[in-house]
Amino acid sequence: MAGRVQIGAQLLGGAEARDAVDFALPEPGYPVPGPKADGTLLAVVPIPGTGTSMAIVGYPVTAPASVPASGEADEAERHPLRPGLLLDHDQRRVWVDGTEVALTFQEFELLAFLSAHPSTVFSRSDLVTRVWQRDFSADSRTVDVHVSRLRHKLGPAYGRFLVTEYRVGYQFRPAVG
Repeated sequence: MAGRVQIGAQLLGGAEARDAVDFALPEPGYPVPGPKADGTLLAVVPIPGTGTSMAIVGYPVTAPASVPASGEADEAERHPLRPGLLLDHDQRRVWVDGTEVALTFQEFELLAFLSAHPSTVFSRSDLVTRVWQRDFSADSRTVDVHVSRLRHKLGPAYGRFLVTEYRVGYQFRPAVG
């Protein structure tokens, strides 16, 4: 294998697998692959000044039934299946009554901006400047089109939170109570 290394290549179990497992420190509750486990070569990293290299081998592990897979517990806590409109700014995702709604980049930006300033009316020109961060024509229909698409995607229950102030602009006015 000298001179040629295929990253992602399947390795057979045996001494290499047993030696690699000795260095693995899996999270508590996860099974450790045995000496006959098959691994995948992920990388070969040269160790400077030694003339040797280190092989990084990955092994598939399954989570025991009592331990949730990485991120699942956090996900369930952060995004419970409950009624409401939920924006996750870190992941740039939106849920309506527990169902994820796919938004374009600009739709998310517009919804996030308006919802961060509830009951504040913004003109189309203000929205173009502050959300799109551009300075194009104030009579542009871009904002109107994005608001219309957002209303449709959020559905009748939450789309109505995007309120049109006739001859002025838009605001996010959530239902009270």
